[in-house]
Amino acid sequence: MAECTEQNNQLFGAAVVLEVCDGCPDKAPKEADWKSLMAGTSKGLDYSPNTVTSDADDQGGFVEAIVTNADIALSFEGEVRINDKLDQYGFFKLERYFTNEIANRRQPSLWVRLMYGENTFVAYMNLTSLSWSGGSNDIVSASLEFKVASSKSVKITGKVAAPQTK
Repeated sequence: MAECTEQNNQLFGAAVVLEVCDGCPDKAPKEADWKSLMAGTSKGLDYSPNTVTSDADDQGGFVEAIVTNADIALSFEGEVRINDKLDQYGFFKLERYFTNEIANRRQPSLWVRLMYGENTFVAYMNLTSLSWSGGSNDIVSASLEFKVASSKSVKITGKVAAPQTK
């Protein structure tokens, strides 16, 4: 293969990877516990703030809203090869885990981590939507949605700024 400066032969989306970890909500995972689930083709984080409003006209004629909480949903679409090395956690393990938890009347909960831009989102979440499709090749496209299972677990961190020198 030629040494080209521009390559187009890697799995697209590999720069955005959804990571998951088994565990309980009261104990945050260690770095070594995180496993890649799949490379992303689309991702989203919807906070869906819930609000109450006041119709009292004591502040200049505009209705005022107060955010009382948020219903966070993390959506992720991606692709895995049936025997992909990136699939460290195992998409098919995830499918078995989900159906087993539902069959046993338990919540399908996992730690979820998504790094995007300067932020990293981490939370203990329930898997609330799971679908996949695959053609005749070894690629499986999947769509997932997670919602918060433990509100105390929700954390968003940013990159640590490098110290400035004078």
